[in-house]
Amino acid sequence: MNTIRVSATAARNNFFELLDKVAAGMLVVIEKDNKTVAQMQPAGMSDMKYKGLTKALYKAAKGYTYSKNDNPLRKKGAMRFLEQREIS
Repeated sequence: MNTIRVSATAARNNFFELLDKVAAGMLVVIEKDNKTVAQMQPAGMSDMKYKGLTKALYKAAKGYTYSKNDNPLRKKGAMRFLEQREIS
């Protein structure tokens, strides 16, 4: 799938042209201050991606074992552990 990147201003000024490109199968990434803020993609595309991602994550999780003993929130002193963390 082809991808194009546009600024938020260009997206606003050329919305219907971008909409036609999306309808033709293109992915449009909208940026503001050089950061991705939105994506325009053909309808139904996101469902397919999430299905594939879910399958991949499920396969990866089969080989992973979780131990409650390794979780710092379940250990003595968990409150101190949380107080040390910076909230960003």
